[in-house]
Amino acid sequence: MRVQPHGRLILLLAAAACFCAALLSGQAAIPLVGIKHVYVEPFPAKTGSEELRGDLIAQLRKMSFSIVATETAADLTISGNGETWIKGYRSLNPRSGRQPSNGQPVYAGYMSVEIRDRMGETLWSYLVTLGPDTGDIGKNLSKEIGKHLMEALK
Repeated sequence: MRVQPHGRLILLLAAAACFCAALLSGQAAIPLVGIKHVYVEPFPAKTGSEELRGDLIAQLRKMSFSIVATETAADLTISGNGETWIKGYRSLNPRSGRQPSNGQPVYAGYMSVEIRDRMGETLWSYLVTLGPDTGDIGKNLSKEIGKHLMEALK
């Protein structure tokens, strides 16, 4: 069977596209065999960052990780950054306006985490942003990070 020159080009481009898709399909699985102890670095001082760190630690504990007090006792180190803010106020009464006393606060925020091994090499990182949320935004951000971390562990 003879392949025309333009057919070879199409086959070559298709093979290159498959190769690039495999490279860009996402982060590789994290090698976490035997990983039990995790150190979570303090987040930079921003609005709500300490609460975000606490919510992240609670989520990691739910995932059966043991949180340690020092980086030297840890198998992995998690550094992060995050912030929450009030985006506005929501009220069921359309005549109440946008006054804080007349409605429920609507929050927005982000959380970014990076997981490093003992050598300092980054194994995984992720950024979560949530739109307007009237619930506990810190817990919702932490749940999203946990969900994507569990996907990476598979």
